[in-house]
Amino acid sequence: MSVPCSPTCARPAVANQAHSRRLLGLAVAVPALAVLGAALSLTPRPSGRGTHQELGMPACSLLANSGWPCPTCGMTTSLSEAVRGRLGRAFRAHPFGPVLAGAMALLALSGLAQAASGRALLAWVGCLGWWWGVILGGGLLAGWGWKLLAGCLSGEYPLR
Repeated sequence: MSVPCSPTCARPAVANQAHSRRLLGLAVAVPALAVLGAALSLTPRPSGRGTHQELGMPACSLLANSGWPCPTCGMTTSLSEAVRGRLGRAFRAHPFGPVLAGAMALLALSGLAQAASGRALLAWVGCLGWWWGVILGGGLLAGWGWKLLAGCLSGEYPLR
């Protein structure tokens, strides 16, 4: 036979849930804000690619060796342009960049609101489950495909 829990017994569990939700909110908001802050700290290159080199990363070896961009070519430039509100330039650098920047902003705002309120505002993130990978991978590949098509039609790719 179990003893029913009194209302005072349940309060610590509710408080622990709110505390856990606040920590989760921070765990989501801080990396999202870091991505947006890093993008804002960079100077986007007019060519639409190569901005990542400001972070000490090497130039894209696929682009250098084949003349064709890799799936992420232009993403850093695109994010950097998107956080400045220059969506046309961002889209030209990589079409998925503005979408990713918007998702980072949404995650940052939702995470901060959850951290402040203790409410489960990020529950929608878990609802997508493995679909996150499909959305991110599909968006990246679709953006790359568009970039390749536009580059071929304009004569930008392959680099000569």
